[in-house]
Amino acid sequence: MKSIQRRLLTSLLIGLPLLWLLTSSFIAWQLWHEINEMNDTQITQVARYLIGVSADDDDKDKRDNEERDNKNKAHPITKIYNLKSKQLSGDLGDAEDDYMGFAIWDKQGHLLAADENGQAFSFLPDQRGFLEENNSAYQRLNPFSKSWRLFYVHDDYHGHNDHDGSNKHDGSNEHDSGDNKQKDRIIAVGQNLDSRQKMIVGAMSVQVLPMLIGLFAFMSLVVWLIKRGFKPLSQISDDLQQRQPQDDSPITADVPKEIQPLVAALNVLFIKVADTLAREQRFTADASHELRSPLAALKLQADLLQQQLLQLSTTEDDNQLFYHAQKISAGIERATHLVEQLLVLAKIEPEQHLPPEQLVTPDWLMLTDIVLSDVNRLAREKHIQLKRTVQCNDPSAILPIVVNPILFKLLIRNLLDNAIRYCPEGCLIDLQLDADSIKVIDNGIGVEPETLARLSERFYRPAGQSQLGSGLGLSIASRIAQLHGLSLTFANRTAPATGLIVTIKPEIKSTIQA
Repeated sequence: MKSIQRRLLTSLLIGLPLLWLLTSSFIAWQLWHEINEMNDTQITQVARYLIGVSADDDDKDKRDNEERDNKNKAHPITKIYNLKSKQLSGDLGDAEDDYMGFAIWDKQGHLLAADENGQAFSFLPDQRGFLEENNSAYQRLNPFSKSWRLFYVHDDYHGHNDHDGSNKHDGSNEHDSGDNKQKDRIIAVGQNLDSRQKMIVGAMSVQVLPMLIGLFAFMSLVVWLIKRGFKPLSQISDDLQQRQPQDDSPITADVPKEIQPLVAALNVLFIKVADTLAREQRFTADASHELRSPLAALKLQADLLQQQLLQLSTTEDDNQLFYHAQKISAGIERATHLVEQLLVLAKIEPEQHLPPEQLVTPDWLMLTDIVLSDVNRLAREKHIQLKRTVQCNDPSAILPIVVNPILFKLLIRNLLDNAIRYCPEGCLIDLQLDADSIKVIDNGIGVEPETLARLSERFYRPAGQSQLGSGLGLSIASRIAQLHGLSLTFANRTAPATGLIVTIKPEIKSTIQA
């Protein structure tokens, strides 16, 4: 199952940017629409203003037009307005020269007035309103290599009414009809779309940039809050990993209200587990006393029986009785050994970690001297030679770890005992001490490759064994190695040599080699 913290972080860190992107896109679209609407309104207002201003100039220009009509009807004089910022005075702020432009034509297409930008506008007598991009004429209107938003309006008002609102007599009307054709005008007002786009981008930046900074700040806050919220769970996890099975002390971490029922249930479970382990340990101690004493008494009686039979044996039947007495003694010895191994296994099995106060830096030479002395009698009975080899020059450099001396003696003794029991008579067993490992090497017959993987299983003994044993020695050795953060490696010696190599080395996982 995936981590809840990781799932929350993934969902929020993906969902928040997507939500921000959708929101920003909507704001950008709405901002684009509003700014376009505002600028289009500004263009139409400028057009209305130009209609009013040009109407005031009609009376002044009337005499000029009559004179031009009398002089072979010459084209009207075009007025070009220089509206560059450098020509103006006062504080102009951030005004741009090419932001807007205008042009005024008569019905015949003669340019009457324009600014420097409007001179490049095209005369479109049939166009009314805004010139859209899908219009073919729009593609031709790119003055100064820039796109313009153009608005065309026809000033037909002066073609139908005089300034005083009254009709003249017929002669005058005919004359006014000719003048009205001159007064009808087409006005074009344009706005530079590049400037408009800069305005929109600037407005969007003002809106989006703070939102983007806020998004990253909010995401950082979310990550911090989630990690802070899950911190009590991490503390509980660390506490459980370090807790010994017999520890019944309650969890005291400050946890959220939703986790408190789980913590309360765990505290109750700790008490039950500790109580169960305590009863088991009491039973183990009682069983140890109750089993060892009868077995020791039986062993003593069997030994005395053998001695009496040896002294009184004169017939073949007495020899048979002595043989059966030996079998009884061997069975009792095996039962005693099994009980001792079971008691050791029951003691170390519940342990998860060795208490730090029990760990010391060992004197490997002294420790192995004690173990070799313990198994020496059994080795002499089978005429097996025991040897210790120190592979490094400095004995203090041998496998620099801390150990529980009692348990580690048991580990090495079980390995040596196993080698002595299953090697033929007259073999050599070498206990090698090195800087990175401890090895027990014998020159016996070795083990079948398919059997190597099962050597540390409980109660497992290869088929055809006649030696006294319980199948727990290597299992106990493997468990002790695990408690010390070590592993056991079982391997046959490389041909032509024969025998088994058992290696103790600081690895988390044990490996099996054929």
